[in-house]
Amino acid sequence: MKKSIIPFLLAAAMLTACGSSDSESSSQATQNTSAADSQQTAESTAEESSQAEPAEPRSIKLMALGDSITEGFTYKGAYRESLANLLEENGLSEYVDFVGKKTGGDCYDNQHCGYTGYSIDRFAAGQAGIETDARSGISSNVDKLMSDYTPDVVMLQIGTNDILSLYELDTAGDRLAALVDKILAALPEDGMLYLATIPYMDANDNTYISAEHFTVESMDKYVDDYNEKVKALAEKLKSEGKPVELADVNSAVSKEDLQDGVHPTKEGYAKLGEFWYGIISGFVTGSAQ
Repeated sequence: MKKSIIPFLLAAAMLTACGSSDSESSSQATQNTSAADSQQTAESTAEESSQAEPAEPRSIKLMALGDSITEGFTYKGAYRESLANLLEENGLSEYVDFVGKKTGGDCYDNQHCGYTGYSIDRFAAGQAGIETDARSGISSNVDKLMSDYTPDVVMLQIGTNDILSLYELDTAGDRLAALVDKILAALPEDGMLYLATIPYMDANDNTYISAEHFTVESMDKYVDDYNEKVKALAEKLKSEGKPVELADVNSAVSKEDLQDGVHPTKEGYAKLGEFWYGIISGFVTGSAQ
């Protein structure tokens, strides 16, 4: 009897072991399938996300702030007209509201804050290196302009007239920094200041450039020295987490684009408008680098 029971028990044990192995294999297969399904779902979700519609462009109030190059001394719309037209052509005009006390240019929104003859700070007649009339300064008006028009984005280009008057150029960077501080203090938290260099000037043309005080070489050096101050200020503030970006307009225009040695031609302004469109459209759509 004992001899017949032992084989039976051994067979039962083997069956139990095989059943356990099959169960473990089945469980492992289920886990593998589940993991594969999860990975496939994650990949599918990621693909759907990458194909999702881009976010709605942001609506902003945009202030073009500066001197005659912003106002358009030789061409009424300055670069602003080209910029506005490009925004309209590309479906972004409904998101960009140009703001300012002045108007000029044939476009959907021609408001601006460009002031012919203005320097960074005001100075009286006889205070500059060249005997000129007194100049008004952007800094004297900027607090009111920022309060009245509350821009989200400011395009600032100023300093050309400081050079033309040879007004205390050693401290021009300090004056610019003080002006920028005023603008930043009034910008919203998610705003932006685009701080522009000034274009080169051609001292071969003496319409507005004193032949007595400037040669081609000396004018180029004055512009280079000032623009280095602009670049250094933009870099410093950006490194401190301030909403400031450099806008180097000399990547877009050259002396060949000038009408009178200082102000751009209509074609030069169109180039500046394209340059600014790349910047402003990037900010509005969230694609700025």
